[in-house]
Amino acid sequence: MLQRFGKYFALALILGFSFVLVQYRIEETGHRIFRFFWWNLLLALIPWLSSEAIGARSGRLRALLLGSLSLLFLPNAPYMITDLFHLRARAEFPLWYDTLLVFWFAAIGVMLFYLTLFKLRIALARFMGSLWVELSLFVICLLNGFGIYLGRYLRFNSWDVLSNSDELAEQILDRLINASDHTRMVGVTLLYGFCLLLGYWIVRLYQYSLNAEPTSEAK
Repeated sequence: MLQRFGKYFALALILGFSFVLVQYRIEETGHRIFRFFWWNLLLALIPWLSSEAIGARSGRLRALLLGSLSLLFLPNAPYMITDLFHLRARAEFPLWYDTLLVFWFAAIGVMLFYLTLFKLRIALARFMGSLWVELSLFVICLLNGFGIYLGRYLRFNSWDVLSNSDELAEQILDRLINASDHTRMVGVTLLYGFCLLLGYWIVRLYQYSLNAEPTSEAK
């Protein structure tokens, strides 16, 4: 029972604690400055929930649709790292509390990113070889770095793919063609993308080391 529903219980704890952190600050100060963190967390949950819905028996079409939805919203998870931009001393509340609050949401965003990435890795492995899977994850990490740039500096979001596709495509095309004129875009895309990829590699290496350790029976 715990193995089956443990992750959803953990999710409930995360959501509950996240709500309490922000709501307590609102109640104490009357300022709703960090209430948008709830919305960011909701958007970061969409890719994870979508990837969770890709079961072992999912057909290609179902896997493709859910995987596409997951990829579309995935940048919202690591994007929460950039919410650290909002961290500064404010007279109405202690900095130590705001530090914990902002870091908590950023950490949850990173966690949801990797949970989703590993679910997508499992789904991709059903339809392609291991080399193509790893190359796909490399591209996904870079695209998420680019997505972070689009969200933080150009203020686009995942919904704009449907509601504002013309302007989004125009801005992306301009930056790809004139990449040398947009050094911030290059820096954010490559550095954030590489950091996300490095985190993935570290977790994979840790998995390999665990699998390589002999069990007590083998000893």
